[in-house]
Amino acid sequence: MRIDGYLTADQVCELLTAACAAAGGQAAWAETHGVSPAYVGDVLHGRRAPGASIQHGLGVERVELYRRTR
Repeated sequence: MRIDGYLTADQVCELLTAACAAAGGQAAWAETHGVSPAYVGDVLHGRRAPGASIQHGLGVERVELYRRTR
C-alpha cells in the first residue's frame, strides 16, 4: 500500500545518500548538520535509524502508522 507523502526507511537512506553526494561526501554533510560521519555511515548501512538531527537535515520526520489486518 502506497501512501502519498510518506517515505520508506530505504527511501530516507536514498535521500541521505543524495544529500551526502551533493554536500561533497558524508563527512561534509555530517559536519554541516552537527553529527559524526560515523553516525551517518551507520545510518546508510542500516546499523542505526536516522535520529532527529539527520531527520531535520533531510527535512523529514518519523511517524508511526497502523493498518487494519481484518
